[in-house]
Amino acid sequence: NYLIKEDNLQSIFLKDLKNVFEENIYLDLYRDNRLNKSLKEANILKLSYLHDIPLACTNDISFLSKDIYEAHDCLTCINQSTVITDENRKKINRESYFKSSEEMYELFYDRKEAIENTVNIATRCSFILSDSEPKLPSISIQKDLSEEDILYEKARTGLRKKILILNDCDNTNYNEIKNKYKERLEYELKVISDMGYAGYFLIVSDFITWAKEKGIPVGPGRGSGAGSIILYLIGITDIEPLRFNLFFERFINPERMSYPDIDVDICMDRRSEVIEYTLKKYGIDKVAQIITFGTMKAKMAIKDVGRVLNVPLAKVNHLAKLVPEDLGITLQKAIELEPELQKVLKSDLDEARVLRFAQILEGSIRNTGIHAAGLIISGEPLTDHIPICHTKDAKMPVTQYSMKPVEAVGMLKIDFLGLKTLT
Repeated sequence: NYLIKEDNLQSIFLKDLKNVFEENIYLDLYRDNRLNKSLKEANILKLSYLHDIPLACTNDISFLSKDIYEAHDCLTCINQSTVITDENRKKINRESYFKSSEEMYELFYDRKEAIENTVNIATRCSFILSDSEPKLPSISIQKDLSEEDILYEKARTGLRKKILILNDCDNTNYNEIKNKYKERLEYELKVISDMGYAGYFLIVSDFITWAKEKGIPVGPGRGSGAGSIILYLIGITDIEPLRFNLFFERFINPERMSYPDIDVDICMDRRSEVIEYTLKKYGIDKVAQIITFGTMKAKMAIKDVGRVLNVPLAKVNHLAKLVPEDLGITLQKAIELEPELQKVLKSDLDEARVLRFAQILEGSIRNTGIHAAGLIISGEPLTDHIPICHTKDAKMPVTQYSMKPVEAVGMLKIDFLGLKTLT
């Protein structure tokens, strides 16, 4: 007997859930269509009655609107590496689109309380995801020293070494240069301390210092970071910013609240050693690579759709060749520029179907990869804040958020860029 009994395991489990969530638990009704009221639904209704748990209604959503079902079916085939005519492939229900309020009312006309509860759940949700401050590892070695104190001491030590070199060179403008250095140092330290970047600088300085001690070639610095005298004095860059009149404000500006990028170039052959050092220092649960998402470009969308629709390869290749080679070209732009594509779109040929579906699927995520240089370093276990995954090739966890979202939720990204020119 499939019908739920009061002492059924599902019923007992539901009692436990209700004890935990109290009034925050609902039973979900889902219907493929108005006529499909399954035995499963009868069981859910009985559970609702037995345990006094309210009903809510939903619809399984896999694509946005009813008219793009066939295009989405092609995307499913691309994901499964199969063709549209394969009878054994997994198929998405045709009704799994984002239904309007009117359609949901019609579908659950006999369950008005379930419709009302769906709205009630939405009104009870008031959470707004906001940007978070980065959760950096602690660099402080002594409890009585802050990260700002450590950075200040490292920079002052670097400055003393620089001044000794200037003194040995018997430079006639020695005092003038010395004062400029001190003035610039105090200014940068105040900005960095006020913005809370001291820990970030110390993390980068630590692994660069380690790499140099191990004889691993590291770049002299480039980008806006070369304008910071702090980076120069603590050994991150080798370019003297005052000598070349470089601006610190290009690197850090009090009006720009995002973390500045420090471009770190490392010998490609030995880059993995620096990453391994970072992993051991902060822990494998606090370091991860960053995921990237590859999207379907114009030509690729045509070729993928043509393959799953079993359109002859010659026709598909001809269609793809009509798309201009311009960087960032879209199918909409290609159709505007190419009269032959316009003719194809107005015809009843197989190519027209390919082109229509490809337009819908263009920009969809096709595959994932790993960011070439970026690593996330956290002071707390990553799984406390973000979802992670493991890939078959990666030796460490990979974030499930891409670069911009992962920074927005408080993860610090540092680039470890491997360069052939440093081998």
